[in-house]
Amino acid sequence: MPFLLLRLPCLALEEIVKNWDHKEILFLAETSQKARRLISRHTNSYFVKITVIDEYFATYIQMFYTDGKHFHTSWRFKTLLPIFYDYERNDVLSCWRQDEQAVQEILNLLNDILRIELVSFINNSNNACRLVPIAEYVVLKNLKIGRVDWGWFSGDEEMEERLLMVSKDATNFKMEKFGIRFDHFHLFKMDRFEIENAEWMTVDQVIALRNCKKIRLRSVCFGSTDINKILLEYMENPGELQELRLSSSQIISLREVVTGLNAVEVR
Repeated sequence: MPFLLLRLPCLALEEIVKNWDHKEILFLAETSQKARRLISRHTNSYFVKITVIDEYFATYIQMFYTDGKHFHTSWRFKTLLPIFYDYERNDVLSCWRQDEQAVQEILNLLNDILRIELVSFINNSNNACRLVPIAEYVVLKNLKIGRVDWGWFSGDEEMEERLLMVSKDATNFKMEKFGIRFDHFHLFKMDRFEIENAEWMTVDQVIALRNCKKIRLRSVCFGSTDINKILLEYMENPGELQELRLSSSQIISLREVVTGLNAVEVR
């Protein structure tokens, strides 16, 4: 049946395909490379949201559809990619224990056929090294990055810097601990930026985050003078900042913190 459909004139094929659901479209697209090319020309933009999650036991992909539809099907890739439907979470999952080539294949197929709206990353293991090359591939394909939650990072400084650089265009960023010299926070333009343990962050790094809308940093090692400098800089040039929350373990003098600030409300 699929191969007979592919012999139809382009206009006829387009009329048929545009009324199909995701399951039918993907079933036809995975039968051959020719089918994939033809279907990609005639499908509407069924934007999907992708979440790549790295757990201790495996890595998997979640797919969410903007129109609420879902499906359950088998997939054919060069690398085995078992896909199943999670009824409790109401989404489609794909688990594997292989390298990032498998992820690249599924991202390519979904983007060709259904169009990817954004890709998010969640790292629940103690090593984010497996996700960094995948995130770099997403950036290479000019796909939008949504939520980034790196959890606890365990790796060398080079990998951590790659992790931060690839996350700079994400909409939401969360990291468990930050501990390297990084001079590119001025490139970050996020709706929300959060670090659970920011004891190694400097005053200049915090000031450089002014293009983020909401910033939340816990366990910073700033005294009253440091916080005052940060606030003065933001008062002079707030950038896109809407909210700044700092949690410090140091003894803070409120009088010193608000020195020189004209617009202050103390609660």
